[in-house]
Amino acid sequence: MVSSKTLGFSHRLWRWLERLGFEDDPFALYEAEHERDYLSYFFVDRPYLYDVLGVPAHPQTAFLMAGRGEGKTATRHMVAYECTHGRFRRQVLPVHYYDFGLLIEAAQGDVSKITVRHHLRGVIRAVIKALVDEVPAIYFDHLDEMERRLLAGYAQTFGDPVAQLKLSQIIVAQPFQLDWDALSPLETLSTLSGLVVKLGQTPQNTYKSLYVLVDCVDETSLGPQAAAALLQPLVGERTVLETPHVAFKFFLPAEVGEALRQIVDLRPDRLRVCSITWDREALKDVMQQRLAYYSRDAVRRLEDMCTSAAKARVMDRLLDASAGSPRTLLRLCQALIHHHVRRTDDTLIDSVDVTETLIDFQQQLKVEQQIPPVESALATATIAEIPPDKGLHISPGSGHVWVDGQQLTPPLSPQEFKLLETLYRHAPHIVTQNELIESVWPQSSWGKDESFGEQNLRKLISRLRQRLAINSDDSETRFVKNARGRGYWLKNL
Repeated sequence: MVSSKTLGFSHRLWRWLERLGFEDDPFALYEAEHERDYLSYFFVDRPYLYDVLGVPAHPQTAFLMAGRGEGKTATRHMVAYECTHGRFRRQVLPVHYYDFGLLIEAAQGDVSKITVRHHLRGVIRAVIKALVDEVPAIYFDHLDEMERRLLAGYAQTFGDPVAQLKLSQIIVAQPFQLDWDALSPLETLSTLSGLVVKLGQTPQNTYKSLYVLVDCVDETSLGPQAAAALLQPLVGERTVLETPHVAFKFFLPAEVGEALRQIVDLRPDRLRVCSITWDREALKDVMQQRLAYYSRDAVRRLEDMCTSAAKARVMDRLLDASAGSPRTLLRLCQALIHHHVRRTDDTLIDSVDVTETLIDFQQQLKVEQQIPPVESALATATIAEIPPDKGLHISPGSGHVWVDGQQLTPPLSPQEFKLLETLYRHAPHIVTQNELIESVWPQSSWGKDESFGEQNLRKLISRLRQRLAINSDDSETRFVKNARGRGYWLKNL
């Protein structure tokens, strides 16, 4: 019989999960953006969700602030879910406003030139898209000829080409040619919202409001440091935030929210302002609901996956290390099960797994704090192909590699480059030996001879280190670091 240890890491992981009763890996994903299609099945319902949702008949702008990885984007998805499939279905039109590219382009990248009108163009563009994507065509039947022409005018002026085409098939009307700049921002938005609340099944059963969901403001090309200044023109225009039938829902990183407070008066008597915090019981709920969902209730607690010696304190130890962050807790659990599957064929996690995982994870967090994200460097190299004077740079499209501004000549071999690219894309995280082997030699002929694969990996690591050590004073281990014999990670500088 072939032991699971002779299989690749992914095979062993899946066999282990199946033995415990899981249909999928409960910790493979830990970012809401990647789980939005089934997030509603294991989202932990907290009071702030109701604060943000509010009452459709009396919409109110709200600000939800949270640390990174604490659930603001997950909450945004749940607000959208409630408006699309839940209790507010066909009562609220959810409008997703988190693409600021055209706004930044219109201001030529200068945040000081951004005005509330720039924001409104983006918001109305998003409203038109939401109308054609979310509202049934028959709901437009209650608009009269003038209202149809007015809505067509909005689409022609503000909508994207695809939305314009779709809407033209729903409402066949000649667009009004208006001088939109002659309208104030409030007039422009309130006129559109007045049209939205006339859409519905009957004249008595129509939409009550539209919610503009604002997120990802710290992820623009201007960088997170410009996020508060980018929002200031919109947030500072109180009349726009209080547009009839409209509520803006801002989902902000805590530091962006605090910076915004310094430049704009967020009056709690007129606006809802709340923050996400997590206590230990709520974090346990995160674990319980996720495990139950992915195992169809076969596993409801992490302790059920542990030996009797480990289960007594496993959750307390993980909660202490997570520092109140659901994302960190999920990352820890992912690291724990990966460590266990690499280490042994046993079904249950033991105390050694927990202790060693916590030690390794603390080391990883220190590395993350010291090394700038390589994704930014990768994007810079792809766009400009101008490498920095210091450190390592690669260009996946061309296969070129730079060390301290010098391009490697001749280029790396295909296997050397694949190994480096895998480490580069995962940096500063540790990549296990088996994961590297599967990346460089997928479906290799030595799948049943683990030692042969490890020997070839060590030889390839050695050759790659030699190629990256271009200066006489360079150490061959300057970039490619060994992680206690279990894998490797990349130090970029």
